[in-house]
Amino acid sequence: MPFSSDTRSKILNRMTKVYRVVSAWLLVRPSQFVTLLKDKSLYKHATYYPEQSDKVKSPRRIFLEQVGQILRFGKVNKFYFLYGFDVKTKQEQEKYVHAWPFQLRRGDLNLSLYHDYSCILRDKLVFSLFAEGIGVETVKILFYTTEGKIFDYATKEECLVDKLLLSGDAKMFCKPLDGEEGKGAFVLQVKNGVFYQNGTPEGIDQIRSMLTQQRYLVQEFITQHDEMSRLHRQSINTIRLVTVRGIKDGEIHILPSILRIGTGDSVMDNTSRGGVAVGVDIETGYLKQYGFFKPQYGTKTDVHPDSKIKFEDFQIPYFEEVKRQAVYFHSMIPQIHSVGWDIAVGPNGPIFVEGNDNWEINGPQSCNGGMKKEFDAYFY
Repeated sequence: MPFSSDTRSKILNRMTKVYRVVSAWLLVRPSQFVTLLKDKSLYKHATYYPEQSDKVKSPRRIFLEQVGQILRFGKVNKFYFLYGFDVKTKQEQEKYVHAWPFQLRRGDLNLSLYHDYSCILRDKLVFSLFAEGIGVETVKILFYTTEGKIFDYATKEECLVDKLLLSGDAKMFCKPLDGEEGKGAFVLQVKNGVFYQNGTPEGIDQIRSMLTQQRYLVQEFITQHDEMSRLHRQSINTIRLVTVRGIKDGEIHILPSILRIGTGDSVMDNTSRGGVAVGVDIETGYLKQYGFFKPQYGTKTDVHPDSKIKFEDFQIPYFEEVKRQAVYFHSMIPQIHSVGWDIAVGPNGPIFVEGNDNWEINGPQSCNGGMKKEFDAYFY
């Protein structure tokens, strides 16, 4: 007699767990020890908390604590210094969720075996169409490319890249339809019949080649709220607001979230591109005291390095509306357990840029503190 779908699901889940345990001890952990031995930055790095210099641990002790992270969780903790573990006690560290078990649990909950709704978020064209359909404002699409062809979004008809020149001077944002962390994204500007990619003049053949080698979305450049521009005018500064549907109560909750802000001449706000991330008070929309850089770009700061705005004095405009719409959007796709929303704030309110089912916990934890309490409450 064939197994029922429920029985098949249970068997598959059990096999997956067994495979993970075996591979973790035979493959993953040994490779992580090698990684730790090779990469000294995992136990030798400038502290994010120089004001607690009397508590900073020695490289030897940090190395041993990283060994403990591998044995306990399966992988080295790449965010050890970002979380301030070099000055935190064991009890304080227990309030944080290690990235590896978090990723496994988040993936298990978000990726259904039979109906994978994550495609709504992962394909940026589908995301925009879905948002438009439920009445949520998102970034206006001008063109999209697929199978080496360019299509006008308004007419859904194939067109030539030359059409981008016909509307006169314009500024657009181009990104791969399935890209992550800003990879492959660029600002496309048309001035006096000349294309500029991130400010550099490019020929029409080069632009055509870039847009048609993979699937791209060409969007209208966002006009952000004057307050958001005041932080850093060159980049569109976005809120990474995290929502989760609690397993026990089925309600949608807002988790500790962050604001990402670009720095220097960068048009990207991603921390992987040198941007700074700041925690947000979920009740008021005010930023928290410190902004954090990824280790390769620095440590922490209480003012923006360019605009010199003091973070804790800054309040995100339309923040109540941002929260309301994020909860509403998530309620339209309840099959997805948790979402990391990228939300810009325009002159008239929130503009949803992306939704990520594969969001990472390191940003929210580094800026707001450990999220073990929320993880235990809503993920199990």
